Amino acid sequence: MNRVTHVARPATALVLLVGLLAACSATDPRLEDEPQPATPAATITAAATAPAAATTAPIGSAHVVLDTATAHAVTIDVTDASKSLIGAASGTPGDGASVEAYTLVVTNLTPTTLRLTWVGGPCDSANSLSIDAAHHRLLLVQPECTGDAIATDRVLDLEFAMPITASDIEPFLQDGLDTLSIRHKLGDLL
Repeated sequence: MNRVTHVARPATALVLLVGLLAACSATDPRLEDEPQPATPAATITAAATAPAAATTAPIGSAHVVLDTATAHAVTIDVTDASKSLIGAASGTPGDGASVEAYTLVVTNLTPTTLRLTWVGGPCDSANSLSIDAAHHRLLLVQPECTGDAIATDRVLDLEFAMPITASDIEPFLQDGLDTLSIRHKLGDLL
C-alpha cells in the first residue's frame, strides 16, 4: 500500500485550522456560547504585511573608505554637529574628474540623501568633512597632493534623518590643512 504524506505550509495549515474551527462551531452548540480566541491567521497576515518602522538613529560621525579609480587609499572622516546624519557611504566615481578642481559639488540623490563630489590628486589621502549644527554648511578638508598626474573624482553619499535640499547647502572645500584659512572662512563651524 502506498502511503501519501501531505505537508502543508504554515500559512495553509492555519487557514485549514481556522476553517475547521468555524465548521465545528457551526455544528457543536457548546462552542457557540464560548468566546472565541483571536484568529491566528489574521494576526500572522497583519504581521507579515506590516512595514517595518524606520528607527535609524543619528550616527554623529563616520569613517568611510572611498572608492577611487586608482589604487590609492582615500578615506574621509565625517563629523556631524547637526545630529541628523544616519548614514555615510562611498559613491562610485568615474574614470576622470567630472567637477572643477577646488570645488565641492552637492546634489540630491533622494529627498534625504546628498551626494558630494570633488576631485583629488593621485595620492593616498585622509580627508575630513564637518557638518554644522544647522546642516547648512559643509566643510571638506583634503590634504594637498603634489604631482602632475590627472585628478580623479571622490564621491560621498550622506543620508539624513529628514529631507535636506542641496541648493540650501553652502559647501566649502579646503585644499590643505591651513587651519587659519579655514577659521577665517567659517568662523565658529570648527
